[in-house]
Amino acid sequence: SLHDHTYGITSDPLTQFSVILSALIHDADHAGIPNTQLIKEDSPLAKVYENKSIAEQNSVDLAWQLLMDNRYKDLRQAIYATESELLRFRQLVVQVVLATDIMDKQLKGLRNKRWETAFSTEHQDENELDSVNRKATIVLEHLIQASDVAHTMQHWHIY
Repeated sequence: SLHDHTYGITSDPLTQFSVILSALIHDADHAGIPNTQLIKEDSPLAKVYENKSIAEQNSVDLAWQLLMDNRYKDLRQAIYATESELLRFRQLVVQVVLATDIMDKQLKGLRNKRWETAFSTEHQDENELDSVNRKATIVLEHLIQASDVAHTMQHWHIY
């Protein structure tokens, strides 16, 4: 079934909304300055985020603060109903947004390792739900990376 071939992504509204929200917020408050430059300039943001995925973490924090505002209580209740769903939603948003930091070699190495773990034949003895969740998450991370940089493939007249 489609559910099986997409690691459950197509049949999980919480995951789908997490990805949509992540795509919308991933560059929130982005000043157009690369993280490496923010580190060189000793930016206050670089200090806050300890020189790791600075713009991405800032985007998540700003969007999360807004979502947690009392004005959006009804929206939050529509997104998640339990503490477990909240934690899963938050984890998905953070992981997907951080995946847009393609310049951090350590993060890239960790993503590549997770991909290998998810799709290698060596880990077939683990819990099936954990395996499916791992595959879904790493696929989502790679999809947002591809979509984030895809604009560079468009013809100049688009701009």
